[in-house]
Amino acid sequence: MKTDHIENIVGDYLKEKETQYALLVNGAWGSGKTFFWKNRLTKIADDSGLKPMYVSLNGISNIDKLEQQIFIQLLPKLGENQTDIVKNLTTVSKNLANAASKFFFKSDLTDIAKGTSVKAFNFKKYCICFDDLERCKIPIDELFGYLSDFVEHKNLKCIILADEPKVKEHKINMELINGYDAIKEKILGRILNYEPEIEVVVPELIEKFKSKKSVYTFLKTKQDFIISLFKDQNIDNLRIINFYLENLSKIYPGLKDEDDAFVLECIFFTAIITIEFKKGILTSKDVNDFKDLNQIDAGWYSRITSRHLMKKDKDEPREKSYTEFFYEKYLSNNIENYQFYPSLYRFILSGFFSEAIFKAELKVRKPEEVPDHIVAFRRLLNYKFRELKDETFAKLVEEVYENAKKGVYWLYDYKQIANFYLYFAQNGLIDLTAEEINKTLLSGLKKAIKRKDIHQYTYDNLMRFENENPETQTIVDEIARLHREVQVEMENEDSQKALLLIENGNKEKIATFFQDNKFKKEILPFLRPSDFLVILKKAPNEIVFLMGEIFRERYSYNNPGEFMAGDLDFLREIKTLLETYLKKTKDLGPVRKHNFNSLFENIEDSIQKIVKTQKSIP
Repeated sequence: MKTDHIENIVGDYLKEKETQYALLVNGAWGSGKTFFWKNRLTKIADDSGLKPMYVSLNGISNIDKLEQQIFIQLLPKLGENQTDIVKNLTTVSKNLANAASKFFFKSDLTDIAKGTSVKAFNFKKYCICFDDLERCKIPIDELFGYLSDFVEHKNLKCIILADEPKVKEHKINMELINGYDAIKEKILGRILNYEPEIEVVVPELIEKFKSKKSVYTFLKTKQDFIISLFKDQNIDNLRIINFYLENLSKIYPGLKDEDDAFVLECIFFTAIITIEFKKGILTSKDVNDFKDLNQIDAGWYSRITSRHLMKKDKDEPREKSYTEFFYEKYLSNNIENYQFYPSLYRFILSGFFSEAIFKAELKVRKPEEVPDHIVAFRRLLNYKFRELKDETFAKLVEEVYENAKKGVYWLYDYKQIANFYLYFAQNGLIDLTAEEINKTLLSGLKKAIKRKDIHQYTYDNLMRFENENPETQTIVDEIARLHREVQVEMENEDSQKALLLIENGNKEKIATFFQDNKFKKEILPFLRPSDFLVILKKAPNEIVFLMGEIFRERYSYNNPGEFMAGDLDFLREIKTLLETYLKKTKDLGPVRKHNFNSLFENIEDSIQKIVKTQKSIP
């Protein structure tokens, strides 16, 4: 039923002078029945000259406690005429002086309510909303019997909010001789099925951000897009939508200056992950497990399905992955709006938001801002230089050469610069000798390496193939020398960092460091085993135990010998040092000795695994 229809029915009910029934507004959990009461129906009550009251039945187990709650809600509504209050209290309390004094001196209202019957009050001017019927612990026949006295004999306007199917399924109600359906007929004049309309609800929820002007403006401008997202997914649970809007308000500072396309991506991504989270499909335990959602792009789904079609058993049913279900559910018609943002994913699942990381992710999304020296490099140093005008070619030659001399290019780019400039010189395109070119480029390399900007994969690719131009070999050799020089320096820094972390005893940082560098070959070879053992001797038991686990985990795959043979010297030496230490040291406590023995055994096992899987040298 549309909300305006419900409002009309409630309005007519409240205007009727003598009613002897209640209305029940039925809706699923989270659909916004309470919100609907507080934001819409209370206004109708006010317009009808009635004082609206709200009482939650959640957890109430007997009639006495319910009366107390009604009484507590009733007192603030009685107005300034305190003689009426005292008069009512006189009829319901055996101790007038005690009750009145408690009221006048602002004692706890629950004290006044004890022993007091709210039936002494006149309810004709009130409209009471009883919420959470399905969570009430009073049997429905007893509760409705109590309320019928107000509704039938005192003409109370009563509106009950409930998830009706759950009321029927409640254990205390299923055991009744007369079922719920028979009992409700005695008090409920009409059941109104509440179905929230997203077009109405979302703007009302956004209104609560009015005090935060910039956030409010942002949400209002994106309101139609937000509504369309939840309509597409048939989501009408206000708790989900409200949680989503709260999340958007928190990430807004990181979005406010961004391109609208990225803003829509973030609004969309936040919506679909919020839905998955609030429905319990994703949980806080998944905060570091992206479920391959970060692999999805425009061509992802077709690649997945085509792989299956190419298989011999393509007609056999197969089990779809979570990622496929996710794609089919949210992205079939919205892939153009999808971009995975790790910071937003973690924020929704954990509550922790890093604006700095989020900003960095957005920065990657922006088109590359190419510096002038890179533009010149790309225009000149490719086979299309032949298409350039002579004056443009001359200008670019001079510009790139000067930049190379200053060391502004990446270390590995100097091989390409050398190749092209020597070709230009050999073919009379420039007035420079090979000796002049090499001298200038070597000078530039010395400046470029000061940034220590090295990349192992790029270096490996550069060195994989034999250099076809002998005249550039001097440049290639210098690139290799400078790369190795910085590599050794940085690897030594990493090794020293490992020692420092162990010495400081921060378990989380130690575990993270070794996990991040699990497949890095250069950590252990640059560690001095004697330094490692000195620090480990001083470390608490938890760190000794952790290091044993780290060594076990570092080689916990099938072929560590193919990748980690360089660790053997360190492992063998530290094994010998540990063996000597354990034999000579007699005063180790039992736990500490056990941890060091485990460390020794893990190192011994690691050596055997590496040796067993080590590639034989032909």
